[in-house]
Amino acid sequence: MMNRDIEEIRRYITEACVQIARMRGYSDALGVLRGILMLSETPLSLDDLVELTGYSKSTLSTNMSILEGIGVAKRVVTPGEKRYRYIPVTDTEMLRNAMMNHVSKEISTIMAALDRAERALSDSESPEADQIRERINGIRNFYSKTDRLLKLIQKYDVDSLIEILERGG
Repeated sequence: MMNRDIEEIRRYITEACVQIARMRGYSDALGVLRGILMLSETPLSLDDLVELTGYSKSTLSTNMSILEGIGVAKRVVTPGEKRYRYIPVTDTEMLRNAMMNHVSKEISTIMAALDRAERALSDSESPEADQIRERINGIRNFYSKTDRLLKLIQKYDVDSLIEILERGG
């Protein structure tokens, strides 16, 4: 493959990562870093990333911390060196767990808010309060089912889940 072809492939991946970052409310820098990291053949230091992106070290540090926090990047220390480098998380189960944790946190946050809202409505008997209670019940039903589904999914590894679902049961 020619260098031009490799650069084009990198651009496709990076553009997709930028789109995902935007969808989730993150900066373009986060998407660029994720794209670069995904296709990197070696661990990358902040200095490497400065050179590749032109972003400041503080921007890089902040965004790499976010990538670590969402479970798609990991710090590694090279023996004999003081500074750390970053690698992408490529293990299927680790990536799945990171995604599941993200959804699980959303579920628990929403469920806690629904509980607080119901308590705040407990003394109200207006038609508007009844409408809100009904809406809360619908939201709770969705998130409860999603939580149940998540717990079932967590019992199996990815390959087992695919096999179970393809079998139809």
